[in-house]
Amino acid sequence: VGDLSLEGKIVVITGAGSGINLEFAKLAHQRNAQVIIGDVRLTPEAEEWIAMTKDAASKVVYQQTDVAKWDQLQTLLDVSEREFGDVPDLYVAGAGVFEPDWSNFWDDPETDGYASIDINVAHAIKFTRMSIRKLLSKNKKGVILVVGSIAGQTPNFTGPLYVATKHAISGFVRSLAMLDEYMDIKVVCSAPGMVLTRLWTDRPDMAENYKGIEQIALGPKDIAESMVALAESSKYRGGT
Repeated sequence: VGDLSLEGKIVVITGAGSGINLEFAKLAHQRNAQVIIGDVRLTPEAEEWIAMTKDAASKVVYQQTDVAKWDQLQTLLDVSEREFGDVPDLYVAGAGVFEPDWSNFWDDPETDGYASIDINVAHAIKFTRMSIRKLLSKNKKGVILVVGSIAGQTPNFTGPLYVATKHAISGFVRSLAMLDEYMDIKVVCSAPGMVLTRLWTDRPDMAENYKGIEQIALGPKDIAESMVALAESSKYRGGT
């Protein structure tokens, strides 16, 4: 895939109800992209922003989506043809969780699988496979961007399950590098470090364990801007 401007394109994003992915949705919309957001819920900030866009030439569509349920992922992708008459050009698998109290390694509250793996890994892999199928159905070139983490390159004793999921994402994206050459479908991964989002600010345990994060963390918009560059520029080839 060569340079692929988001101008006028169709973009679908999971996990864009808040944080980095919401900021990316805003940047895509500023580039006159049609934006589809899939998330279990919207934050008040997201609701307010979507309301402000209702009279814009480019639309923002919200589809309530539990990314762990594959039928809901398929429904999310089908929204594009219904609303905009074509399949998306850019697919962002952004939804993810960091060792929540309901799915983590050390407390080990689950008895029948790890929901964190379903969200962080299985969703991203299945969403990518569905996205490839959509693009091929229209013989269309496009970009699939998975949001990973620096945790995909480093260990973390307090969050081993999260680290395992992000290592999986890193290996998965690198394995799809040749799609860029063979099918004009570029699969890439953004791997941010600490970012000041609700993941940190809404959880007292995170605030306690990572004191001083606000001194070193990037903002969500910083990462979103780098994601735009990653998606648009041919400098970043498939597997990046």
